Amino acid sequence: MTSHEPTAHQLPGIAWGGEPAPAPAPGAGPLEWFDSWLAKQPDAPAVVDGTTTWSYRELDQAAARIVRALDGRVTRGRLVGVCLERSAPLVAAAVALARIGAVYLSLGARPGAERVESITEDAGINCLLTDGTTPPPPGWTVAPDDAVDGLTVTRHGGRADGAPSDAFCAVTTSGSTGRPKIALLPQDAIANLVRWTCDRLEIGPESRVGLFVGTTFDAHLKELWEALSSGATLYVAPEDARGSMAELFQWWRESGLTHCLLPTPLAELAFTQPWPAGLALRHILVGGDRMRVRPPEQCAAVVHNVYGPAEACVLTTTHRVRPRSDDPTAVVPIGQPLTGYTVFITDEDGRVLPRGRAGEVRIGGAGLALGYVDPQRTAERFVPAPAGQPYVDRVYRTGDKAVMRADGTLEFLGRTDDQVKISGARIEPAEVEAALETHDSVRHAVVVPYQGTGGGLRLAAFLLLAEGARADEDAVLAAARARVPKQAVPAVVRFVDAFPLNANGKVDRALLTRQAAPAASTAPGAAPTPQTPQTPQAEDPEAFLLAACRRLLDQPDLTIADNFTESGGTSLAVARLLALIESTYPIRVKAAEVMRQPDLAALAALVATRLTASARG
Repeated sequence: MTSHEPTAHQLPGIAWGGEPAPAPAPGAGPLEWFDSWLAKQPDAPAVVDGTTTWSYRELDQAAARIVRALDGRVTRGRLVGVCLERSAPLVAAAVALARIGAVYLSLGARPGAERVESITEDAGINCLLTDGTTPPPPGWTVAPDDAVDGLTVTRHGGRADGAPSDAFCAVTTSGSTGRPKIALLPQDAIANLVRWTCDRLEIGPESRVGLFVGTTFDAHLKELWEALSSGATLYVAPEDARGSMAELFQWWRESGLTHCLLPTPLAELAFTQPWPAGLALRHILVGGDRMRVRPPEQCAAVVHNVYGPAEACVLTTTHRVRPRSDDPTAVVPIGQPLTGYTVFITDEDGRVLPRGRAGEVRIGGAGLALGYVDPQRTAERFVPAPAGQPYVDRVYRTGDKAVMRADGTLEFLGRTDDQVKISGARIEPAEVEAALETHDSVRHAVVVPYQGTGGGLRLAAFLLLAEGARADEDAVLAAARARVPKQAVPAVVRFVDAFPLNANGKVDRALLTRQAAPAASTAPGAAPTPQTPQTPQAEDPEAFLLAACRRLLDQPDLTIADNFTESGGTSLAVARLLALIESTYPIRVKAAEVMRQPDLAALAALVATRLTASARG
């Protein structure tokens, strides 16, 4: 370093991503870009969903049918709840709502009735698009003629509020009051994101983009619109590909996928498996949690570690990850800002810190949300930019802690508040506590995260019962499942007579965390190394699976009569279990088969049956 080069502490903690990237087609936004490709290549495949393939023309026709079904019921600026799984109808619904000028808000495929009630009440939603397979929430009705292309229009007579005129879509994030926060994203934010991905990831008409992440995650908007805006084909991931590494690799190979986004825990599991040869994958984006496992040398795709809160439109920074042969112990940064963004590292008062000093991440620029549906929450988190900044006038306070290196690269350090990531979902323990306390038997709930032996964070709930109430873990968890995402349902529930207090007279959450964590838990901050649990001999599938599930689910008292899903089995836990099964036995089990078994005994019987069939050839 010469004497004229500034040191890290002389540079401000500000990184600017530069001017927006080129548009992927004529027009100013995603719908216009889709229309450009519709005119240019109407018969090109737009969506592949299992055995169903829709061309750009057929997708547009499906969207037009939805527009007609919503005529007179949904108008420009109205928020519409979309309760659909990844599918061709979901894509058509997104296009249809964009045509109307309505605001798309995905609530997930089958949200609980209480969750629907709280979100629709806060957002003033009186129209839902559902798959019609589950009964409508109380107070909602479905008319016999309100079905079109695999979706149903569900309505109620409540108020219908409008969003700001430039709102394009909305996303939900965790809220500390027990009610989710709803952030409104403008078209410019989605357009900036699509411009960057199509340009930097080289997405075009020959590309095959995966629609992989769950529809409760804001990232599915990136997958959907980057494909339709660039003339690419969107491939809907089969459910089994989200729960089994073998099925994921098979889907990649058979579809010829070129671009895929993976939640961090699933990507880390994939990177520890024997890497398949002959894949067409060119880019893999990894996001949702701190990345600690690097891709293998055999992975020919470019791997990007990405970071971004929903309030800043999915992606804010990105970093190209080198194979683990470089330095497997090195920290994986979250990188530098995308074009159109400015990132600041500040102290609590919003003053910019020098590079090399840890502080809060504040984000400004083209990808910023308009705010929340709730103006008070907006005022708390969307604040004026640090003084003297020419590029932005307001920023989003993320609550994330990071340090900026001398070259502007960011290293993520965790949260400044109590928020945690569980299986890639952003969770506030206070929201889970509020959901648990809705049950009549619970007087007070305290929820803490702990490092599980199966890898990744889990939640433990400590419950103080109301006077005369009976401890009923199943009933309490059922109340929580109706109000929070499945990732937020505690894996451990303990009933207590009193909460321990610290020296300040507050609940000693650190002590509760130590009490929740199993004796063999991973040290905080350590990389979750996928490994085979200490299990009995594989000749006994029942004993093998019971021991494996006890470790993966952090449930030492689990019995062979327990249900995997109800015992805390998330999609990530399924993927880890299947990886263990496939590395132990010469058989294939699908994720859906695991989830639908009534208990572990039935799952063991399934494995035994497959082993017998395999032995017979």
